[in-house]
Amino acid sequence: MPLEICQFSAIRYQLKRSSRRRSVALQIRQGQLAVLAPDYVDKFHIDQFVAQKRQWIQHHLQRQATVAAVPDYLALQQLPLLDEQLQLKIVPDSHNAVCREGMQLWVQLSKRVKTENHRAKTLQLLQSWYQLQAQSWFMERVVYWQQQMAVSVTAVEIKNWKQKWGTCSASGVVSFNWRLMLAPSWIADYVVVHELAHRRHMDHSPAFWQFLSSYYPREKEARTWFLQHQQLLVLDSQD
Repeated sequence: MPLEICQFSAIRYQLKRSSRRRSVALQIRQGQLAVLAPDYVDKFHIDQFVAQKRQWIQHHLQRQATVAAVPDYLALQQLPLLDEQLQLKIVPDSHNAVCREGMQLWVQLSKRVKTENHRAKTLQLLQSWYQLQAQSWFMERVVYWQQQMAVSVTAVEIKNWKQKWGTCSASGVVSFNWRLMLAPSWIADYVVVHELAHRRHMDHSPAFWQFLSSYYPREKEARTWFLQHQQLLVLDSQD
């Protein structure tokens, strides 16, 4: 497949032509934009296609740049937990376990775990530990906020979603993503108030936002934070 380096306006891209292709497509890998095109499509029409997709291109390039900036917590030996930074210690042991001592978080890896599986097993153990912390923390915050807001729930659940932070069902079950434990506490608290506000308004009407902001004045600030930082709420860049 012939390869050309091209530039249209401020957008630099690799042009890959093929006789087998029947349409023009975009591909972004490792922060690089590639345009895949049939042999018969001329450069003018390819540039027009790139111009039409400018917003999509900028969004995905920015998103990949953010994902690439996700800290390697295991290498740094530090883990965020709401407003705290815990020092990570990984040690061999007779069994697998995670325990906290002050500001240190100890991950005990069984000696039976193969070396090539150490990272995956460590991440698995950490996720389970974070889920336990989330269950306790969110239960406490829901109890507090439902008293403040004069609403009630039927259950609190912790989920392992990829791209969702909280939900509230019509039956009163509120659910939260354990990854919120990697965010500042005021962000996790915002999600609690947001979902509890749905116990009064099961929509995103003006009345809902007014009710929410009356209890959480930093609502707009929190939403902006999510737009800028939500990709960072992962233990691993491949998560």
